[in-house]
Amino acid sequence: MKDLQQKVQESVDGMVASGAERGLQVAVYRYGEQVVDAVAGIADSATGRLVTSDTPFNCYSLGKGATATVAHVLVERGLFGYDTPIVEL
Repeated sequence: MKDLQQKVQESVDGMVASGAERGLQVAVYRYGEQVVDAVAGIADSATGRLVTSDTPFNCYSLGKGATATVAHVLVERGLFGYDTPIVEL
């Protein structure tokens, strides 16, 4: 898993260096155990505070992708169709 940590860290470092990201964290868990904890960049440009493993990030619209995936699976299983009015569900 050390290779995975190194690869992910190199990727996030590269994103920050390229200017694509200002600061980010990637955490990967496998079977409940954290196997990657990669951080890079600035959390607060006003103070210069760096991103750490404990830096909170606001996440918006995370439910949309999961909801769409569940809807597609349910349609595939025949539980309703794409044309089914929401009121019927």
